[in-house]
Amino acid sequence: MKLAVGIVVTAVVLFVFGFLFWAANPLPSASWNTAADQAAAQNAVRAHFPQSGVYNVPGAATAPSGVWAMVYVNHDVPETLPDPAEMLRGFFHYVLVALMLALLLRQRAPLAEQVKKAAVAGLAAVIVVEGSDVVWWGYPLGWKLWSVGYHELVFVIGALTLAKFLPASGAAQASGAAEA
Repeated sequence: MKLAVGIVVTAVVLFVFGFLFWAANPLPSASWNTAADQAAAQNAVRAHFPQSGVYNVPGAATAPSGVWAMVYVNHDVPETLPDPAEMLRGFFHYVLVALMLALLLRQRAPLAEQVKKAAVAGLAAVIVVEGSDVVWWGYPLGWKLWSVGYHELVFVIGALTLAKFLPASGAAQASGAAEA
């Protein structure tokens, strides 16, 4: 029960951190470029990309022509933001992150050891995921560095929060039982 509470508490902490990092912090979006004419760009997106999804321009069957783009289109933007359904999915995502951290960390250990283990796992994840985006998909490094920092901090903050709720190791439980 204590671990289940810890997973939920960790999810709440990560949810708040995510809001502060992405919504309250103007710096990550400052790394984006903007279209010279936003209204014309939106109209062009509506005209050329009729469905929500990911588009590769030029398509895979077309020879490169000097310009390449990967375009993410969402025609289903809710009328009010934040969208409650999206917030619920985001919270559930953090529950899964906390659950994965609980599986990684397993039992109580010195805090520095837990944070190190989570930080190394986070570093491995960002090298694979964010690094692949830069190397293979051409994402700008400046933008991906924000994601690297955020994701690494999710692992560290998650470990710092969850560590308080992890069960004692088998040796610690045995010694506690012997003392009782």
